Amino acid sequence: MAGIVSRLPFPFSGRTSAASASYALDGVQYAYAIGGMPWLSAISDDRAMTRAGAQMRKDQLDNAKEPGEQSLSNWWLRSQATFIGGEGLLYQDPDPVAQSNLQNRHAIQYGHSVGLNPWVNGKLTLLRRTTQRIADASANRHFLIGYNDGTDRYWSAVGSVLKSDDGTTATTVTWGGANTIRALASDGTAYYAADNVSVYKGVGTGVGAVWTATGTTNVCMGWAKGRIMIGLDNKIYECDTAGTKTLRFTHLNSAWTWTAIAEGTNAIYAAGYAGSQGAIYKFVLDSTGAVPTLASGGIQTAQLPLGEVVYSLTTYLGTFVGLGTSRGFRVGEIDGNGDIAYGPLLISNASGVKCVAAYDRFFFAAATNGIDGKSGLYRVDLGQPVQDSSSAAGGRFAYATDLQAGVTGEVCAATNFGNSDRMVFAVVGQGAYLEHATDKEATGYLTTGRVRYSTLEPKIFKFVSVKTPNILMGSVGVSVIDPGGAETSILTVSQGAGATITDVSLASPTTAVEWIQLKLTIGRSSTDTTQGGEVNGWQLKAMPGSTRQRVFTIPLLCFDREKTISGQMVGTEGRSLARLQAFEQIFARGDAVTFQDLRSDQSYLVVIDDYRYEQRAQPGTNSSNYGGILWVELRTINDVVTA
Repeated sequence: MAGIVSRLPFPFSGRTSAASASYALDGVQYAYAIGGMPWLSAISDDRAMTRAGAQMRKDQLDNAKEPGEQSLSNWWLRSQATFIGGEGLLYQDPDPVAQSNLQNRHAIQYGHSVGLNPWVNGKLTLLRRTTQRIADASANRHFLIGYNDGTDRYWSAVGSVLKSDDGTTATTVTWGGANTIRALASDGTAYYAADNVSVYKGVGTGVGAVWTATGTTNVCMGWAKGRIMIGLDNKIYECDTAGTKTLRFTHLNSAWTWTAIAEGTNAIYAAGYAGSQGAIYKFVLDSTGAVPTLASGGIQTAQLPLGEVVYSLTTYLGTFVGLGTSRGFRVGEIDGNGDIAYGPLLISNASGVKCVAAYDRFFFAAATNGIDGKSGLYRVDLGQPVQDSSSAAGGRFAYATDLQAGVTGEVCAATNFGNSDRMVFAVVGQGAYLEHATDKEATGYLTTGRVRYSTLEPKIFKFVSVKTPNILMGSVGVSVIDPGGAETSILTVSQGAGATITDVSLASPTTAVEWIQLKLTIGRSSTDTTQGGEVNGWQLKAMPGSTRQRVFTIPLLCFDREKTISGQMVGTEGRSLARLQAFEQIFARGDAVTFQDLRSDQSYLVVIDDYRYEQRAQPGTNSSNYGGILWVELRTINDVVTA
């Protein structure tokens, strides 16, 4: 039988094979145990055991192309000084991508806003309020078209009533028919109102007369390329100035319904659907003659995804296409051939988008019950892409909620108020709402994205700063929203105050959390309804909130023979080298181990960050007289705060 050729480096008693195992005292008064290996202390006047905090921040080099918050030390900062990127941002974090126009999304976008205008660089102000101009409680759809005859006006058609409104007086128009109006169009001066019998034409507030026949309730009508185009059931007609219809296209599906007609640079577009299939058709123009004529019938230029149909269609600036669908709103692009390529769903709305209008660089789309449960308009900024793309068709644009009606119901029509910068929209069962010329909303708010500094680790949020004008005309309030959804007011800046409110202490959250959001609430002036509060920027300051780790540096005896504190001699010749090698195996594994202070009966889960073995005497033959001091550096990894 083979004999034992070398002694065990330490007793089996109290130790298992797992490095994270603990040691149980058994006869020898060891001071410490690491990974189940017992050790005697080597602490003396010259060899102190230390306990210290582990370094939290790593040394690093800022190699970003632009200087910014990442260049500053001490605090974790997140700031915003413009809001032109619109809403829809979940996390207020930089995007780790190469495209330059994506890297700054966190600096221009935010979470959500209501009643606020973010579209002026460096300013967040109140939108103008709306007033109900034409009331109608019926379930009939409204139709709106703006015009100017020297005065800004719009026509409103609902039920069998057509009115012209200049913002002060709404005049009923005798349009010629008596049935429910099914479509409304204009060539700039004249109106064309269609019912299930005929189309009636009139000028301004003048009396209308029969212009052409319809014969169906499924009527779609639009002014495009200098002519009226009419969709009747599944057919598309071109009308001349006398109202004579020429059939241009018949859809193969007799159940097809046309919903919108618009014009592009070199084509006319008609959108429609049947069941769950929606598509857009183009009618190409031949411009070789004095008057452009339709050179072809309908050619399908865009197919909607199955289950999504087109409700509304507006072309703008010869390039952009606003698509209101049963799922929401998309932006498309017209190419050189007149074909339409549309982008991803930009705004989702369960009720769909039934109308789209355009002004300046913006699309305005129906927000049915989409503004905190109430209806109004969305605004899309075509001049502010927020997703990198080589074409508008693949990109996404800044958007935010806009004008509000303050009521629920389907937003079915929107138009410009004459030649002004004001909009009009209509809500089924409520009426038509006109944007006020000067008065601001009473209040509005913005919530930022979740500020989490690109990490899931908890943070201690300490201070908030808000920048406002030197003299504030209105009020500004700042609240904090924590991950549980609780909202805590932090400060309110009253009218007449202003400038920068710096480093206001955050009363909430009281513990470290992964993220918070700011809520900025702006109020209208109490003395001037045309003025309101303004925010020019905000900043948050935070610190790492992870539980701080500790570092133990301990000298341990590692000799063949050692004396305990009670004078007991332990060990055998040659054991120190074997113990050192066993410890080095634990270190090499790199796993967490249990560190025990056997005298105080305390234990910690630690990682061995480093060790150093010091031997000051020449070892003897056969590994005899091999020994020294083993310095270990242990970092705790499961610390908790108990109070």
